[in-house]
Amino acid sequence: MRIALHWFRRDLRVEDNTALFAASRRADLVVPLFVLDDHLLRAPDLGAPRVAFLLDSLHALARDLEQAGSRLVLRRGDPLDEVLHVARALGAEAIFVNDDYAPYGRRRDAAVRAAAEAAGIAFHGHADLVLVQPDACVKDDGKPYTVFTPFARRWRAVEKPAPVPAPTLRPLPAGLARKAASAPLPATSAELGLPLEAQIEPGGARQAQYRLAAFLHEHVLSYRSTRDVPALDATSHLSPHLKFGTISPRTVYARVAEAIGSPQLAQLDPQKPGRALDAASARRLSEAGTFLNELCWREFYQAILFHFPHVARGAFQEGFRGFRWPESDERLIAAWRDGRTGFPIVDAAMRQLAATGWMHNRLRMVVAMFLTKTLLVDYRTGERIFMQRLVDGDLAANNGGWQWSASTGTDAAPYFRIFNPLSQAKKFDPDGEFVRRWVPELRDVPAALIHEPTREPLLLAGTGYPPPCVDYAERRARALAILAPLAKRA
Repeated sequence: MRIALHWFRRDLRVEDNTALFAASRRADLVVPLFVLDDHLLRAPDLGAPRVAFLLDSLHALARDLEQAGSRLVLRRGDPLDEVLHVARALGAEAIFVNDDYAPYGRRRDAAVRAAAEAAGIAFHGHADLVLVQPDACVKDDGKPYTVFTPFARRWRAVEKPAPVPAPTLRPLPAGLARKAASAPLPATSAELGLPLEAQIEPGGARQAQYRLAAFLHEHVLSYRSTRDVPALDATSHLSPHLKFGTISPRTVYARVAEAIGSPQLAQLDPQKPGRALDAASARRLSEAGTFLNELCWREFYQAILFHFPHVARGAFQEGFRGFRWPESDERLIAAWRDGRTGFPIVDAAMRQLAATGWMHNRLRMVVAMFLTKTLLVDYRTGERIFMQRLVDGDLAANNGGWQWSASTGTDAAPYFRIFNPLSQAKKFDPDGEFVRRWVPELRDVPAALIHEPTREPLLLAGTGYPPPCVDYAERRARALAILAPLAKRA
C-alpha cells in the first residue's frame, strides 16, 4: 500500500486543495498532518486573534476530514522532527505540501525536503497559495516586477487555474493510527498562553464559503462604489480565510469571474478595459473587477516577499535603510495603539481592531500614515502591533501595506502623500456613523463636528475623550522635511 503524508500549513481545507488532491491521486492512503510549529508559536509578533482563528480552523478541518473518511494527525514541535517522525512511522513514500513563499517557510521546507529525500521519502511541493506563482509573473527578461501596474497587467494576462476536484480519502487503519500518535488539539488560544479578548471571525472552510456567498450576493457588484466606506461593512471579510487557506484563491476568483460575466471579462483592467463593452458588462467589470484587483495586490506583495526577502527585516527602498524614525515616545505609541489620539477616525479604527481583530482596509492606510507620517514612528512598530492584533495578519500583505504607507516600500505612496485624517473622515464617514459606533464618547456630537470636536470644547466637557495628541499641521511639515531627502536617495 502506497502511503503519502499531506502536511497542512496555509491550506486548511479539504476542497480545492492542490497538494491534497495530488496526494490522493498518487497514493492509496493519504495521512493528513498539521504541526503546531514551536518556532512560530514563540514569534514576538504572534497574537491571540491569529492563533484563535487557526485553532478554530483546525477544529473545523478535523471535522471535515472525518466526514470525508479520514483523520487529522496533530503534532507539536519542530516540523523537521515531527514531519519526518510521522512519515517514517507510517512508512510513507512521499510528503505533499502546498508551497510557502515567506522566508521562514522556504527555509523550513528546504530543510524538511533535504531530510526527507536523504531518508528516501519524496517531497512534492505544489502551487496553491496564489493564482499566479511569483516566478511566473515576471518581466520578459525574467526579472521581478517592483511596480504594481505592470505586474497587474502581466497577472491579468495569465490564465488562472480552475478549482481542483475534491480528494478521495480513506480511513487510517488501526495499526497505522497507533503509529501516528496525535497530540490533543488545544480548544482555545489561552491554552497556548494567549488569552483572546477580541470577538473574532469564526474559522473554517464552511465559514469561508458563507463569507464568499454573502459577499457575492450583497456586495460584489457594488464593490468599487462602497468598499471605502467603513460604516457600510461592504468588503468581503475573506482576508483571514485566504491567509490560513480555509478557502482557495481559485474558488474566489472563479466565483467573482462568474459575477462579472466570464473569465475573459475578468482578465480586463477594471479601470481601463481597453475594449468596447455594453453598459451592464462595463458596470460589472468596474465594480467586481476592482475586487479582483485586490487579489492581485495580495499576490504582488507575495511576489515581493519571494523575490526580495529583505523586506521582512527592513525597508525595500535603499534610501530608507538605516534611517531612524525620529519619534520613540511610548505615550504617543500607546495613544495610537489604544485609540486615544484625539483624532476620531484614527481612534475608531484602532478600537475596531482591538475589539474584532480586523480593520477596514481604507482605515489601515489612514492609521498607518498617521503613525508614520504624523507621529513619525518607525513603521515596524505599527507592523508588529498589527500582526499581534489582526486575525488576518500575513507577513507579505501586512509588510507591503505598512511600507506602502510609510513610503519605504516598493511602488509605495510618494513621501509627500500623507492622508489627512480629517479629510479622510469627512470623505468616507461623512455623517460620523463609523466613529460613533467605535467612539461612544462622541455619539452625541453633531455630524458637522464629529470629526473635529475640539472646535467646540464645551461639547467634549465630561466625555472623557482626549484632545489631539499632536498638532497635525506641524507634524506634517516636519515629516515632509525629514522624508524628502530620503526619498531622493531611494
